Amino acid sequence: RGDLTPVILQTSTTRNMISSLLPISLLAGLAAASPLTARQVIPNYPPTSTSKGFHLVVNVTDPSLDFEPPINNFYVSSIHVGAGQNLVGVSAEPGRIFYQNGTIEEVQFAQSTVISDGGTPPAPYGFSLQPDAGSEVVSTARLDGGAGTPGVVLSRFPEPYRFLLPGTYLACNESIEYYQGQNFVIIKQADVTIDEDGTINYNVPDNCIAVRLLPECTELNELPSDALSSHEFAANSQCYEDVSALVWSDYGP
Repeated sequence: RGDLTPVILQTSTTRNMISSLLPISLLAGLAAASPLTARQVIPNYPPTSTSKGFHLVVNVTDPSLDFEPPINNFYVSSIHVGAGQNLVGVSAEPGRIFYQNGTIEEVQFAQSTVISDGGTPPAPYGFSLQPDAGSEVVSTARLDGGAGTPGVVLSRFPEPYRFLLPGTYLACNESIEYYQGQNFVIIKQADVTIDEDGTINYNVPDNCIAVRLLPECTELNELPSDALSSHEFAANSQCYEDVSALVWSDYGP
């Protein structure tokens, strides 16, 4: 079940959220040299550590489009919607502990999964993406009992920043039937599409904003002897020590 109080929005009023949706690497590099001035650009990226456990932290790609109250630097948590079933929400306090689970080959070829232990005794709840009804590009993130969706992984070298893949993640203001239509902020994912004329579509619904989900290092939880989960294939992951302390304008290009 959801272990922390998720963010609840009291109204379903939507906004026209047209975001640049540039990845962090591009957002941080906007302060580039004048094209008339040739100079050497020295890459500078935020340092990472290595940990088997991590939290996922929300990074709003365009702060001007953040919700009220803001959710930038909030943590990914879960919203209970049935036995062994959870939507993925956000919380002001550290949320679920995640780990990448897979063999060396699965990790190498981005076919591992992201799991969070939950319940008593602890069982694996995998981060999964389920396509929305009537949409070919938007999926809803879930944290249900099971292994999760292969390919939901943290970015790796040569990408200089660490964030959850695939595609663009979204924070959406939606009503949840399980809670009598009350509005929550839930996490979704959208595929980027390109029209025949070359137009790039980020496919962000009007009730959503684009976000990155960044790994913040934490100790992986220990498992009791009767646990249904196993950490045998919990992989070492690159993560940030304190996401909220990072000043993104200091990094790039």
